Amino acid sequence: MKKLITVILLLSLVFMSGCQKQQQDDIHIFFTSDVHCSVQENLGLASIKALVDEAREEHPYVTLVDTGDYIQGGTLGSLSKGKLIIDIMNDMEYDIVTIGNHEFDYGLEELDKRMDELNAEVVATNVEYTGSQSSIFKDVPEYVVKDYDGTKVGFIGILTPTTISQSTPKYFMEGDEFVYSFYIGNDGQDLYDKVQETVDTLRNKEKVKYVVALSHLGSVLSEEPYDSISLIANTEGIDAVLDGHSHSMIIEDVYPNKNGEDVILSSVGTKTQVLGELILGKDGSISIVQYEEYDKQDEKILESIAKANGEIENILSQKVCDLDFDLTIADEEGIRMTRSRETTAADFMADAFRYMLGADIAIVNGGGVRSKIEAGEVTYGDLLTVAPFQNSSALVNATGQQILDALEFGASKTEKIYKLDGNAVGENGAFIQVSGLKYTIDTSVESPILLDDNGFLTGFSEGERRVKDVYVLEGDEYVPLDPEKTYLVGGISYVLMNDGDGNTAFRGAEMILDNGMVDVEVLYQYLLDMGGFPDSYRNTEGRIAVK
Repeated sequence: MKKLITVILLLSLVFMSGCQKQQQDDIHIFFTSDVHCSVQENLGLASIKALVDEAREEHPYVTLVDTGDYIQGGTLGSLSKGKLIIDIMNDMEYDIVTIGNHEFDYGLEELDKRMDELNAEVVATNVEYTGSQSSIFKDVPEYVVKDYDGTKVGFIGILTPTTISQSTPKYFMEGDEFVYSFYIGNDGQDLYDKVQETVDTLRNKEKVKYVVALSHLGSVLSEEPYDSISLIANTEGIDAVLDGHSHSMIIEDVYPNKNGEDVILSSVGTKTQVLGELILGKDGSISIVQYEEYDKQDEKILESIAKANGEIENILSQKVCDLDFDLTIADEEGIRMTRSRETTAADFMADAFRYMLGADIAIVNGGGVRSKIEAGEVTYGDLLTVAPFQNSSALVNATGQQILDALEFGASKTEKIYKLDGNAVGENGAFIQVSGLKYTIDTSVESPILLDDNGFLTGFSEGERRVKDVYVLEGDEYVPLDPEKTYLVGGISYVLMNDGDGNTAFRGAEMILDNGMVDVEVLYQYLLDMGGFPDSYRNTEGRIAVK
């Protein structure tokens, strides 16, 4: 009988111990954001893995998360449609991630594959599908709960409500209808209500102690009302927002929620500038630490990166299509023309941007068209020689006057002849190649542009301009460009958003898309959609006349 009592007592102690299970240490949530394929820049993923692994050895509760935009932004992503980045992320042992707008840049079918390949849990709170087929998010939860010895933490993943316009709109359609939405509307209220509903479920049903938002909203005024600061102000029950999208550097800002309670906001920039660490203390405290450097690197991640770089060579040889004529940037003598005249390679590049971005007009700086494409089998590597810089695409609402100013800046060095004694004449990297537009440059008129000491456009002198007879394509007909009208202009962020080549003409234009699909991927997807090169590129089309 004594033996039986002892057994019962032991079982009782075990049961009581289970009931009293509680958090024994701080919870360490490490976070990255907007990596954009930058596996070795700045802090780098190998150092991040070494740092996180060291924390895993020291603490029982360590989680690694990412707030979006990891598979796009560099060669490793664009050449593998993100797969090589996912392989590296799996070796990193990420636990939870959400989806950035640029995860969609290779199309929904490819994103579906990447999510299946990713070992981490994907969380997406604000996705709605109204189509007749099947949503790629059908198996993606609105929240994830992790239990740290009795302390439950709920993670939500908030996608940018403007995702459709900040990626490639046609990807979100079935037929002529948009079938995906991300709770955009009602001046942000639709988003706030959806997030609040999910937070309430976590608090009331899942009984979590903390709610952490993995947010791809951004923290800048240009994103209002769909930014993280507005989200905090219009919800309750979130303890910390780990933010992405705007590439902001925020260590630990505190904002009041709708009840006046403090919520921590943190953001770690882009391209592994820093690693963030959210610490949920066993004493109930919440704090942020950020790391800019670490003197160790994980060997497995270094090997993973080296393997991925090796696979790039195989991808570069991948056939895209056949071509039975040359796309040129120079004349028969090899004199480069694309910085002073229309060329077929530039027409192709500009058309690709206009088509893929759904723009009225597309512009390409002549200096960004780097190579011809010879007749024969065209590979991805060939496209990369044309657009080697991995420039991100952009889309702005610009006035006709801004377009005129940009063209005038680009035409400032153009001369009546483009070559002399075997050398190019009148070259300018800022020369504007176009799609959906045509114009004339009158070289008899002296350029009226005014520049500062650094070569940036500051204005124009009074009098006649060189750029004349500017027409925009409407339907199948060219009509005069209206200086007062607003047009949707596509191109690269370098020119449209970042004053590239000193061209400031688009300052103040409304940004629709920045840091979009990289240029080589624009060319590649365009060719896939066209079924190869249209025959129209055999010759230039008279888009730019020089007299």
